[in-house]
Amino acid sequence: MAGELEIENISRETIKLSSPTPNHLRNFKLSFLEQIAPVMYTPIVLFYSQNGDSDHPGEAAKMCQCLKTSLSKILTLLYPFAGRFKDHASIECNDDGADFLEAQVICRLSDSPRQPNANNLRTFLPIEIESMEAVTNILLCVQASFFECGGMPIEVCLTHKLTDADTLCTFIKSWAATAFGAS
Repeated sequence: MAGELEIENISRETIKLSSPTPNHLRNFKLSFLEQIAPVMYTPIVLFYSQNGDSDHPGEAAKMCQCLKTSLSKILTLLYPFAGRFKDHASIECNDDGADFLEAQVICRLSDSPRQPNANNLRTFLPIEIESMEAVTNILLCVQASFFECGGMPIEVCLTHKLTDADTLCTFIKSWAATAFGAS
């Protein structure tokens, strides 16, 4: 596939925490380095090939439900990602939640570029990396996309004000462990 990837959005919803944030944790103060971090998202796109009967009708819906349930649980542990910026120095951990999008990729995973460039990968992201929403609204945005063959990229964008490479890895590993335990 030499041209642009075509992705059709199917749904968007807000994932809330499985348990409310305790009152004494509702105000999260940013460090100096977090305060001066660029206004942008830290993105990652994780590709998964078809596994067994994943092209079975209803498998995508089942997978999305597992991702949503496990995300809700992990947000309880990483509660600042479900909050909103109060000002430049703190996050109000008000349990507003994270955005979860579901999309369909109009091709097979095997038809996508073998060596994708940055523009191809940006096509998968649920939000623009440099979006002002990174400090005004959504701190975490996730998208589960499904290729026609059953392959699936999971795209995650976390505000850079809270996320470095270590935090991103911790988030992904924790979410995966929770999802694996839930499936």
